[in-house]
Amino acid sequence: MRKLVLSIAVFLLAALVIGCGSGSSTSGSSEESSQSFQIPIPGGKAKIRYEKEMKIGPSGLSGPEPKPVFPEGSPPDFVSLVDLIEGIGELHYEGDPVTVQYVGYDYGTHKKFASSWDEGKPFSFTLGKGEVVEGWEEGLQELENGDRRELVVPPSETKGPFPQGIPKGHTVIFVVEAVPTKSGKGKSAAKAKKTAPPEPAKGSGQSGTSKKKSKPKVEVPSGPPPKKLEIKDLEEGSGPAAKPGDEVTVQYVGVNYRTGKQFDASWDRGEPFTFKLGEGLVIEGWEKGIPGMKPGGRRELIIPPELGYGYGRTEGIPPGSTLIFVVDLLAVK
Repeated sequence: MRKLVLSIAVFLLAALVIGCGSGSSTSGSSEESSQSFQIPIPGGKAKIRYEKEMKIGPSGLSGPEPKPVFPEGSPPDFVSLVDLIEGIGELHYEGDPVTVQYVGYDYGTHKKFASSWDEGKPFSFTLGKGEVVEGWEEGLQELENGDRRELVVPPSETKGPFPQGIPKGHTVIFVVEAVPTKSGKGKSAAKAKKTAPPEPAKGSGQSGTSKKKSKPKVEVPSGPPPKKLEIKDLEEGSGPAAKPGDEVTVQYVGVNYRTGKQFDASWDRGEPFTFKLGEGLVIEGWEKGIPGMKPGGRRELIIPPELGYGYGRTEGIPPGSTLIFVVDLLAVK
């Protein structure tokens, strides 16, 4: 879902993805079992996990300690990363507090040198404040709660106060997961933006809507599905229109045009979905269909397969499906 800081070398990325698919990076816990592909994001090679599915124990840790996938070949001389599990939850940028659980290994010897499970607690820090090694500052940008991210960090990027115990002059490999905190510290403000967008201050460039809405019923039009994207405003909003580069918060319902059957709805999860337009984080039908909406607006998008999930195999969505989304825009900033 997020843009990589540096593109991982082809052989390394292949090894990591293959390793993820083999299950060698997980312990096979039930919380990581496969599930329907729910959020409209492109790709879908990594498993999807919602942050609320992470069962947080008394220590603040979630699940058993994972093991990294060790790529073959010489280590890269730059920070390389891949998401082994795609999280759907609070998104963390520079300046945001984040709580993580992690394990660190020497790339060459495969010996473990650090683990939050061994420490018995997760670690909290603020991105961009120099509180962690440079490889984390670079590789954990746009980390989302629920993500399981693997980082290969060269010696030049291991400077920093945390984690300690990194073998000097060695390339290291980390598996890092962002976890929600039980206390809600560092999370409540961001969570509030998603669940109840506040009224904006004048001149802030952000708009919200105080009008209470309920989950819409999606009506499938009669006749064959359209060949091109169809956009229909069901309700007009007010304020600044959404455009590429904006962070938008939406509620939505998605149904299959042919069957009329719902395959996903943020309403059912009790949590809106926040993402940035124009960064390839969602299907093309959303990238083209949401710009121009204003907060408080409700829009119907009929999306042909070429702008949706195409003709490949996507769990919960048959190949070649035309989709109908009803999207409510809650906030733009």
